[in-house]
Amino acid sequence: MKILIITAYYPPCDYGWGYMRICEQVADGLHERGHQIEVLTSTYRHGEEFKPYPVQRSLHIDPDWLLPQSAMQQFFRGRRQREQADIDSLQQMVRRMQPDVIFVWHAHGLSRAMLQVAEALPQTKVVYYFANYLPELPDEYEEYWEAEAEQPLARLIKTPLAKIALWQLRREGKPIRLRYEHSISVSHYVRDRLRSLIGRDAVVIPNGIDVGMFHHAVPPVQSGPLRCVIAGRVATEKGIHTVLDAMGLLRQRHALQDVTLTIVGDGPSDYRQQLEAQVARHDLAPFVTFAPPVPVAEMPQVMAAHQVLLLPSEWDEPLSCTMLEAMSAGLMVIGTTTGGSGEALAHEQTGLTFPAKDAEALAAQLLRVMQERELVPSLAAAAQSEVEAHFTIDDTVARIEAHLQALVQGVN
Repeated sequence: MKILIITAYYPPCDYGWGYMRICEQVADGLHERGHQIEVLTSTYRHGEEFKPYPVQRSLHIDPDWLLPQSAMQQFFRGRRQREQADIDSLQQMVRRMQPDVIFVWHAHGLSRAMLQVAEALPQTKVVYYFANYLPELPDEYEEYWEAEAEQPLARLIKTPLAKIALWQLRREGKPIRLRYEHSISVSHYVRDRLRSLIGRDAVVIPNGIDVGMFHHAVPPVQSGPLRCVIAGRVATEKGIHTVLDAMGLLRQRHALQDVTLTIVGDGPSDYRQQLEAQVARHDLAPFVTFAPPVPVAEMPQVMAAHQVLLLPSEWDEPLSCTMLEAMSAGLMVIGTTTGGSGEALAHEQTGLTFPAKDAEALAAQLLRVMQERELVPSLAAAAQSEVEAHFTIDDTVARIEAHLQALVQGVN
């Protein structure tokens, strides 16, 4: 097959988080299976190109919150020209490549007008991969203009301009409603949640992990402190504050002698300051360490230095890659089952769970593990078997390949 992948960010790039990494693994896997792969992505690149297939970096993230210009400035300065340039980039690639499939991976921030043009192509299947909730998300410019500015002076400037901007968007036919006729969801939760917004042939193919990279034999029961880790984006929706509150409860009850926590990652500075204030308030400095994010290649070593992954997410995780990687690495997981996480994390089967935002419940689970150390290798081994049987990147690539081929051949 000839497959054109459209995604917001693509390696080498400092943005895109797990979305980008899985997209790269799938693209590489499809290429290794003999398919013609090309990638159309944004202009962001940090390092030299290194892929054996073409990667065109011409798309715009719009609005781009990484730019110094405000969304207001971006809206009135060249927005329509950027949109047309993205459409032109797509059409030029389609004319040259004649793809069988346009595989839209992570489209948040990309032009919906461009995707609408893709959906209208008569001879090409457009397939979306949902490891997010894109069909639910509003037009970002519309959302920006409809939101009231917080500061009085900004409100004075923005309010009259908002009327003009919203009128202009309506005149352009915005917001654009995409059809999402063909799609793959990363979990049953995502597909079921989006059911009314996407095509009827939507399938579920979990995002797999590189078992060869992360697999580590589950160690036996270990003495000493219970070494816990949180890895990923350090942001409010990840619920790290709940972990610190739970540890604070244990500290208050003189039950925290046998546990440490490493927080690996970064995020908004104000949230980091909030977490540091919690550490000080609960007197957790001897137990909690903040560490900067590390390259993916170093994550297996980070995992191997710990026994338990904490996954306190408050938002509806489509399906956490970090959780699956930790399970493959032989860690036990204590986490919430928001979103699709519960499709791999089952209480007392592949880990321990607690309700989101419930520090008391998490404290109880931590105390239980400290007192019943044999739970760690037992549940870790069960989770490792589950993940390596059902959540591998090789299986993901094979299932995506089969689904795309069926669509191209008209089987579905």
